[in-house]
Amino acid sequence: MTQKILFGTYTKKTSKGIYEAILHEDKKELSTPELFIEIDNPTYLQSTSTGITFTVVKENELGGIASFAGKTSPQLVNTQTTVGAPPCYVGTDIERGLVFTANYHKGTITVYKVDKAGKLTVVNEVKLTGHGPLPEQDTSRVHFTDLTPDKRLVVCDLGSDKVHIYNISTDGQLTLLSTFVTAPGFAPRHIVFHPNGKFAYLVGELSSNISTLSYDSETGKFGLLQTLPTVPDNFDTANNGVAAVRISSDGKFVYVSNRGHNTIAIFKVDSDFTLSHSGYTATEGEFPRDFALDATEKFLVVTNQNTDNATLFERSSTDGTLTLLQKDIPVPEGVCVSFARFN
Repeated sequence: MTQKILFGTYTKKTSKGIYEAILHEDKKELSTPELFIEIDNPTYLQSTSTGITFTVVKENELGGIASFAGKTSPQLVNTQTTVGAPPCYVGTDIERGLVFTANYHKGTITVYKVDKAGKLTVVNEVKLTGHGPLPEQDTSRVHFTDLTPDKRLVVCDLGSDKVHIYNISTDGQLTLLSTFVTAPGFAPRHIVFHPNGKFAYLVGELSSNISTLSYDSETGKFGLLQTLPTVPDNFDTANNGVAAVRISSDGKFVYVSNRGHNTIAIFKVDSDFTLSHSGYTATEGEFPRDFALDATEKFLVVTNQNTDNATLFERSSTDGTLTLLQKDIPVPEGVCVSFARFN
Protein backbone atom coordinates (compact mmCIF):
# COMPACT_ATOMS: atom_id res chain seq x y z
CA MET A 1 0.00 0.00 0.00
CA THR A 2 1.08 3.57 -0.68
CA GLN A 3 -0.03 6.98 0.53
CA LYS A 4 0.65 10.39 -0.96
CA ILE A 5 2.00 13.11 1.29
CA LEU A 6 2.15 16.82 0.49
CA PHE A 7 4.66 19.28 1.92
CA GLY A 8 3.88 22.99 2.15
CA THR A 9 6.87 25.33 2.21
CA TYR A 10 8.18 28.84 2.31
CA THR A 11 9.70 29.92 -1.01
CA LYS A 12 12.26 32.37 0.29
CA LYS A 13 15.34 30.36 -0.78
CA THR A 14 15.25 27.33 -3.06
CA SER A 15 11.73 25.95 -2.70
CA LYS A 16 9.38 26.19 -5.69
CA GLY A 17 6.09 25.38 -3.93
CA ILE A 18 4.25 22.25 -2.80
CA TYR A 19 6.13 18.95 -2.94
CA GLU A 20 4.73 15.42 -3.01
CA ALA A 21 6.22 12.13 -1.84
CA ILE A 22 4.95 8.58 -1.63
CA LEU A 23 4.93 6.60 1.61
CA HIS A 24 5.52 2.91 0.87
CA GLU A 25 4.02 1.16 3.88
CA ASP A 26 5.52 -2.26 3.16
CA LYS A 27 9.03 -0.86 2.62
CA LYS A 28 8.62 1.61 5.51
CA GLU A 29 10.10 4.24 3.23
CA LEU A 30 9.30 7.69 1.91
CA SER A 31 10.20 8.52 -1.70
CA THR A 32 12.26 11.58 -2.60
CA PRO A 33 9.83 14.52 -2.74
CA GLU A 34 9.11 16.07 -6.14
CA LEU A 35 7.46 19.36 -7.07
CA PHE A 36 3.66 18.96 -7.16
CA ILE A 37 2.43 22.55 -7.52
CA GLU A 38 4.69 25.48 -8.39
CA ILE A 39 3.42 28.37 -6.29
CA ASP A 40 4.75 31.07 -3.96
CA ASN A 41 4.62 30.64 -0.18
CA PRO A 42 2.28 27.61 0.21
CA THR A 43 2.88 27.43 3.94
CA TYR A 44 -0.29 25.52 4.79
CA LEU A 45 -2.65 23.36 2.77
CA GLN A 46 -5.55 20.92 2.89
CA SER A 47 -6.89 18.51 0.28
CA THR A 48 -10.17 16.72 -0.41
CA SER A 49 -10.99 13.18 -1.52
CA THR A 50 -12.10 14.56 -4.89
CA GLY A 51 -8.63 15.90 -5.64
CA ILE A 52 -9.00 19.57 -4.70
CA THR A 53 -6.03 21.18 -2.92
CA PHE A 54 -6.52 24.42 -0.99
CA THR A 55 -3.30 26.26 -0.22
CA VAL A 56 -2.02 29.51 1.20
CA VAL A 57 -0.53 31.69 -1.55
CA LYS A 58 1.46 34.91 -1.92
CA GLU A 59 1.29 36.97 -5.12
CA ASN A 60 3.71 39.91 -4.94
CA GLU A 61 2.11 42.24 -2.34
CA LEU A 62 -1.06 40.15 -2.12
CA GLY A 63 -1.78 37.23 0.17
CA GLY A 64 -4.61 34.72 0.33
CA ILE A 65 -5.66 31.27 -0.74
CA ALA A 66 -5.69 29.28 -3.98
CA SER A 67 -7.44 26.12 -5.08
CA PHE A 68 -6.14 23.48 -7.49
CA ALA A 69 -7.98 20.56 -9.07
CA GLY A 70 -6.31 17.29 -10.01
CA LYS A 71 -4.71 14.35 -8.28
CA THR A 72 -1.69 14.03 -10.56
CA SER A 73 -1.32 17.24 -12.61
CA PRO A 74 -3.23 19.83 -10.60
CA GLN A 75 -4.54 22.89 -12.41
CA LEU A 76 -5.32 26.24 -10.81
CA VAL A 77 -9.05 26.80 -10.26
CA ASN A 78 -8.88 30.29 -8.76
CA THR A 79 -7.26 32.48 -6.13
CA GLN A 80 -8.69 34.86 -3.56
CA THR A 81 -6.11 37.42 -2.42
CA THR A 82 -6.01 40.83 -0.78
CA VAL A 83 -3.28 43.33 0.03
CA GLY A 84 -1.05 42.21 2.88
CA ALA A 85 0.43 39.09 4.35
CA PRO A 86 -1.09 35.69 3.51
CA PRO A 87 -2.88 33.52 6.08
CA CYS A 88 -1.14 30.78 8.08
CA TYR A 89 -3.80 28.07 8.36
CA VAL A 90 -6.46 26.47 6.17
CA GLY A 91 -9.45 24.57 7.57
CA THR A 92 -12.23 22.82 5.64
CA ASP A 93 -15.92 22.07 6.17
CA ILE A 94 -16.74 19.67 3.35
CA GLU A 95 -20.37 19.13 4.39
CA ARG A 96 -21.25 22.82 4.18
CA GLY A 97 -18.85 23.56 1.32
CA LEU A 98 -16.80 26.05 3.35
CA VAL A 99 -13.09 26.81 3.75
CA PHE A 100 -11.61 28.88 6.59
CA THR A 101 -8.30 30.70 6.87
CA ALA A 102 -6.52 32.22 9.86
CA ASN A 103 -4.36 35.28 9.30
CA TYR A 104 -1.67 35.76 11.94
CA HIS A 105 -0.58 39.18 10.68
CA LYS A 106 -4.04 40.68 10.20
CA GLY A 107 -5.84 38.99 13.11
CA THR A 108 -8.64 37.86 10.82
CA ILE A 109 -10.78 34.81 10.11
CA THR A 110 -11.88 34.55 6.47
CA VAL A 111 -14.66 32.23 5.33
CA TYR A 112 -14.97 31.04 1.72
CA LYS A 113 -17.75 29.19 -0.05
CA VAL A 114 -16.40 26.53 -2.40
CA ASP A 115 -18.26 24.82 -5.24
CA LYS A 116 -17.77 21.26 -6.49
CA ALA A 117 -15.12 22.38 -8.96
CA GLY A 118 -13.12 23.97 -6.15
CA LYS A 119 -13.85 27.62 -6.93
CA LEU A 120 -13.53 29.84 -3.87
CA THR A 121 -15.73 32.86 -3.06
CA VAL A 122 -15.28 35.05 0.02
CA VAL A 123 -18.49 35.10 2.08
CA ASN A 124 -17.34 36.43 5.46
CA GLU A 125 -14.44 37.97 7.33
CA VAL A 126 -14.14 38.57 11.07
CA LYS A 127 -11.49 40.87 12.55
CA LEU A 128 -10.42 40.06 16.10
CA THR A 129 -8.94 42.49 18.60
CA GLY A 130 -6.93 42.19 21.80
CA HIS A 131 -3.40 41.68 23.03
CA GLY A 132 -1.34 39.78 25.59
CA PRO A 133 1.57 40.62 27.90
CA LEU A 134 4.44 39.52 25.62
CA PRO A 135 6.04 41.57 22.81
CA GLU A 136 4.81 39.03 20.24
CA GLN A 137 1.28 39.57 21.54
CA ASP A 138 0.96 43.24 20.61
CA THR A 139 -2.29 42.58 18.74
CA SER A 140 -4.67 39.81 17.80
CA ARG A 141 -2.82 37.03 15.96
CA VAL A 142 -5.12 34.30 14.70
CA HIS A 143 -3.21 31.07 14.14
CA PHE A 144 -5.86 28.34 13.80
CA THR A 145 -9.41 28.05 12.44
CA ASP A 146 -11.00 24.63 12.10
CA LEU A 147 -14.02 22.54 13.02
CA THR A 148 -14.86 21.16 16.43
CA PRO A 149 -16.27 17.61 16.59
CA ASP A 150 -19.78 19.12 16.77
CA LYS A 151 -19.20 21.19 13.61
CA ARG A 152 -18.59 24.56 15.20
CA LEU A 153 -15.53 26.69 14.47
CA VAL A 154 -12.72 26.87 17.02
CA VAL A 155 -10.27 29.76 16.67
CA CYS A 156 -6.91 30.14 18.43
CA ASP A 157 -5.82 33.77 18.91
CA LEU A 158 -2.17 33.64 19.92
CA GLY A 159 -2.02 37.40 20.40
CA SER A 160 -4.86 37.83 22.88
CA ASP A 161 -4.53 34.52 24.82
CA LYS A 162 -8.05 33.52 23.77
CA VAL A 163 -9.77 30.56 22.12
CA HIS A 164 -13.13 31.33 20.54
CA ILE A 165 -16.00 29.05 19.57
CA TYR A 166 -18.37 30.16 16.79
CA ASN A 167 -21.58 28.72 15.43
CA ILE A 168 -21.49 28.49 11.63
CA SER A 169 -24.44 29.05 9.31
CA THR A 170 -24.78 27.20 6.01
CA ASP A 171 -23.71 30.33 4.14
CA GLY A 172 -20.59 30.83 6.28
CA GLN A 173 -21.72 33.47 8.77
CA LEU A 174 -20.14 33.19 12.23
CA THR A 175 -21.84 33.82 15.57
CA LEU A 176 -19.62 33.96 18.66
CA LEU A 177 -20.73 31.37 21.20
CA SER A 178 -17.97 31.38 23.84
CA THR A 179 -14.46 32.58 24.62
CA PHE A 180 -11.90 30.73 26.72
CA VAL A 181 -9.11 32.85 28.22
CA THR A 182 -5.76 31.15 28.85
CA ALA A 183 -3.10 32.12 31.35
CA PRO A 184 -1.35 35.37 30.33
CA GLY A 185 1.41 34.68 27.80
CA PHE A 186 0.21 31.14 27.03
CA ALA A 187 -0.19 32.15 23.35
CA PRO A 188 -2.58 29.48 22.01
CA ARG A 189 -1.45 28.25 18.60
CA HIS A 190 -3.17 24.94 17.72
CA ILE A 191 -5.74 22.61 19.29
CA VAL A 192 -6.89 19.00 18.84
CA PHE A 193 -9.97 17.27 20.24
CA HIS A 194 -10.17 13.87 21.85
CA PRO A 195 -12.20 11.41 19.72
CA ASN A 196 -14.97 11.44 22.35
CA GLY A 197 -15.50 15.15 21.67
CA LYS A 198 -15.51 16.00 25.39
CA PHE A 199 -11.87 17.06 25.82
CA ALA A 200 -9.29 19.05 23.88
CA TYR A 201 -5.54 19.63 24.02
CA LEU A 202 -4.34 23.19 23.44
CA VAL A 203 -0.70 24.15 22.83
CA GLY A 204 0.86 27.51 23.62
CA GLU A 205 3.61 28.63 21.25
CA LEU A 206 5.35 31.18 23.48
CA SER A 207 4.83 29.38 26.80
CA SER A 208 5.86 25.90 25.58
CA ASN A 209 2.86 24.50 27.44
CA ILE A 210 0.01 22.15 26.66
CA SER A 211 -3.34 22.39 28.43
CA THR A 212 -6.05 19.78 28.81
CA LEU A 213 -9.48 21.32 28.42
CA SER A 214 -12.96 19.97 28.99
CA TYR A 215 -15.46 20.78 26.25
CA ASP A 216 -19.20 21.07 26.80
CA SER A 217 -20.95 20.61 23.45
CA GLU A 218 -24.23 21.97 24.82
CA THR A 219 -22.77 25.37 25.72
CA GLY A 220 -19.69 25.32 23.51
CA LYS A 221 -17.52 26.23 26.47
CA PHE A 222 -14.06 25.06 27.51
CA GLY A 223 -12.83 24.45 31.06
CA LEU A 224 -9.20 24.19 32.15
CA LEU A 225 -8.17 20.88 33.72
CA GLN A 226 -4.38 20.80 33.51
CA THR A 227 -1.28 22.49 32.07
CA LEU A 228 2.07 20.79 31.43
CA PRO A 229 5.35 21.92 29.83
CA THR A 230 6.27 20.51 26.42
CA VAL A 231 10.01 20.77 27.08
CA PRO A 232 12.18 19.61 30.02
CA ASP A 233 12.26 21.82 33.10
CA ASN A 234 15.92 22.66 32.50
CA PHE A 235 15.35 23.87 28.93
CA ASP A 236 14.89 27.63 28.47
CA THR A 237 11.46 28.16 26.93
CA ALA A 238 12.74 31.40 25.39
CA ASN A 239 14.67 29.16 23.00
CA ASN A 240 11.64 27.11 22.03
CA GLY A 241 8.37 27.60 20.19
CA VAL A 242 5.64 24.99 20.16
CA ALA A 243 4.24 24.35 16.68
CA ALA A 244 1.85 21.48 15.91
CA VAL A 245 -0.21 19.10 18.04
CA ARG A 246 -1.75 15.76 16.95
CA ILE A 247 -3.74 13.03 18.67
CA SER A 248 -4.02 9.36 17.74
CA SER A 249 -7.50 8.28 16.62
CA ASP A 250 -7.80 5.91 19.60
CA GLY A 251 -7.34 8.91 21.89
CA LYS A 252 -4.42 7.33 23.75
CA PHE A 253 -1.48 9.56 22.74
CA VAL A 254 -0.86 13.25 22.02
CA TYR A 255 2.19 14.52 20.13
CA VAL A 256 3.66 18.05 20.07
CA SER A 257 6.50 19.52 17.97
CA ASN A 258 9.08 21.70 19.74
CA ARG A 259 10.97 24.21 17.58
CA GLY A 260 14.23 24.87 19.40
CA HIS A 261 14.31 21.76 21.54
CA ASN A 262 13.90 20.04 18.13
CA THR A 263 11.80 17.17 19.39
CA ILE A 264 8.41 15.56 19.25
CA ALA A 265 7.09 15.47 22.82
CA ILE A 266 4.94 12.42 23.53
CA PHE A 267 2.10 12.44 26.05
CA LYS A 268 -0.04 9.57 27.26
CA VAL A 269 -3.75 10.25 27.75
CA ASP A 270 -4.74 8.99 31.20
CA SER A 271 -8.08 7.50 32.24
CA ASP A 272 -9.38 10.93 33.31
CA PHE A 273 -8.24 12.36 29.93
CA THR A 274 -5.46 14.48 31.42
CA LEU A 275 -1.92 13.96 30.13
CA SER A 276 1.23 12.32 31.43
CA HIS A 277 4.55 13.08 29.79
CA SER A 278 5.94 10.00 28.09
CA GLY A 279 9.19 11.13 26.46
CA TYR A 280 10.88 13.03 23.66
CA THR A 281 12.05 11.97 20.22
CA ALA A 282 14.63 14.05 18.32
CA THR A 283 13.37 15.16 14.90
CA GLU A 284 16.81 14.74 13.26
CA GLY A 285 16.77 18.36 12.13
CA GLU A 286 16.29 21.92 13.28
CA PHE A 287 13.04 23.84 13.79
CA PRO A 288 10.39 21.16 13.31
CA ARG A 289 7.25 22.98 12.21
CA ASP A 290 4.53 20.56 11.26
CA PHE A 291 4.12 16.80 11.41
CA ALA A 292 1.39 14.30 10.66
CA LEU A 293 0.28 10.74 11.30
CA ASP A 294 -0.53 8.66 8.23
CA ALA A 295 -3.92 7.01 7.68
CA THR A 296 -2.83 3.79 9.39
CA GLU A 297 -1.16 5.76 12.23
CA LYS A 298 1.78 3.37 12.01
CA PHE A 299 3.97 6.22 10.74
CA LEU A 300 4.73 9.84 11.61
CA VAL A 301 6.40 12.34 9.28
CA VAL A 302 7.90 15.61 10.50
CA THR A 303 9.52 18.41 8.52
CA ASN A 304 12.40 20.56 9.80
CA GLN A 305 12.33 24.06 8.32
CA ASN A 306 15.86 25.27 9.06
CA THR A 307 17.65 22.12 7.87
CA ASP A 308 15.45 21.51 4.80
CA ASN A 309 14.70 17.91 5.67
CA ALA A 310 11.88 15.60 6.67
CA THR A 311 12.06 12.54 8.91
CA LEU A 312 10.01 9.34 8.90
CA PHE A 313 9.24 7.45 12.11
CA GLU A 314 7.44 4.22 12.86
CA ARG A 315 4.87 4.66 15.63
CA SER A 316 3.93 2.11 18.27
CA SER A 317 0.19 2.05 18.96
CA THR A 318 0.93 0.29 22.25
CA ASP A 319 3.15 2.80 24.00
CA GLY A 320 3.18 5.71 21.53
CA THR A 321 6.94 5.63 20.99
CA LEU A 322 8.57 6.72 17.73
CA THR A 323 11.34 4.74 16.04
CA LEU A 324 13.53 6.39 13.40
CA LEU A 325 13.17 4.86 9.95
CA GLN A 326 14.50 7.50 7.55
CA LYS A 327 16.07 10.93 7.89
CA ASP A 328 17.51 13.65 5.66
CA ILE A 329 14.59 13.43 3.25
CA PRO A 330 15.03 16.62 1.18
CA VAL A 331 12.20 19.11 1.71
CA PRO A 332 13.23 22.74 1.13
CA GLU A 333 11.88 25.22 3.71
CA GLY A 334 9.26 22.74 4.86
CA VAL A 335 6.50 24.07 7.15
CA CYS A 336 3.43 21.87 6.50
CA VAL A 337 2.95 18.10 6.40
CA SER A 338 -0.36 16.88 4.99
CA PHE A 339 -1.26 13.36 3.92
CA ALA A 340 -3.41 13.78 0.82
CA ARG A 341 -7.03 12.76 1.12
CA PHE A 342 -6.63 11.41 -2.41
CA ASN A 343 -4.13 8.95 -3.87
